[in-house]
Amino acid sequence: MLPEVLAFVLLAVMLAAHEIGYRCGCRVGLVDEDYKRHVEMIRNAILGLVTFLVGFSFAAAGTRYIDRQDMIVKEANAIGTSYLRAMLLPERQRDQLQATLRQYTNDRLRLLHVSDEADRRRRLGAVGGMQAKIWQAGIEGVGGDRVLATLVLPPLNELIDLHTAHLSAAQRHIPTMILALIVVMTALGMLMLGYDSGLVRRRYFVLSSLFGVVAAASLWVTVDLDRPRLGFIRVSDLPYLDLLQSMNR
Repeated sequence: MLPEVLAFVLLAVMLAAHEIGYRCGCRVGLVDEDYKRHVEMIRNAILGLVTFLVGFSFAAAGTRYIDRQDMIVKEANAIGTSYLRAMLLPERQRDQLQATLRQYTNDRLRLLHVSDEADRRRRLGAVGGMQAKIWQAGIEGVGGDRVLATLVLPPLNELIDLHTAHLSAAQRHIPTMILALIVVMTALGMLMLGYDSGLVRRRYFVLSSLFGVVAAASLWVTVDLDRPRLGFIRVSDLPYLDLLQSMNR
C-alpha cells in the first residue's frame, strides 16, 4: 500500500471510530455519574494501553531503522577496505576484483531503491554469483602467499557475511498481527472518546479530530519507519554513493 494511501486510511478509521462511538453514546438514555465514571475509567485504560503499544512499537521500529543504517555503513566500509587491499594483488586479478567490487556496490545501491518485488528477488539471486567472482579473484590473486592472504581475504569474507546480516535486518519487521492489534486498539480508544461525548450530547470536533490526526500520524510513522524500503522514511544511500565516488577517482 502506498504510504499516502495508508495515512488516509488510518485517519479515516480513527475519525469513523469516533463518529460511531458518538452516535452509540447519543442512543443511550440518561445515565448516572457512576456509569460515566466507569466509561471514563475504561476509556483512560484503553488510551493508556494504546500509548504504551504505540510507544513500544515506535521505539522498536526506530531501533531497527538505525540497525539497518549501521549495516549499510559497515557493508560500505568492508567493500572499501576490500577495494584498497585489492591493490596489493597482481595487475590482472587487481583489475578484475576492483571492477567486480564496483559492480557489487552499484547493485547494493540499486537494491535500496527497488520497489518491484520480482526485480528485488532477481537482484538478490544474483548476489551469490557476484560474491563467488569476488572470492575467486581474491583467491587467484593471493596464490600461495599466506601474508598476502591474511591482508586481502578477511575483508572479502566480511563483505560476504555482511550481506546475510543486512538481508536479515531488512526483513525484520513488527509482525503484521501486532500492527493490526495496535490499529484496532487505537480505533477502540477513539470509539470510547466518541461514546463519552455522545453521553453528554456534545461534540468536541476540533479536539477529537486533533487527537485522531495525532493517533493516525503516530501509527503511520511507526509503520513507515518499520519498512524503510517502501515508505517516505528511507535509509540513506550516502555510504554507497561516497564509496562509488572514491572508487572512480
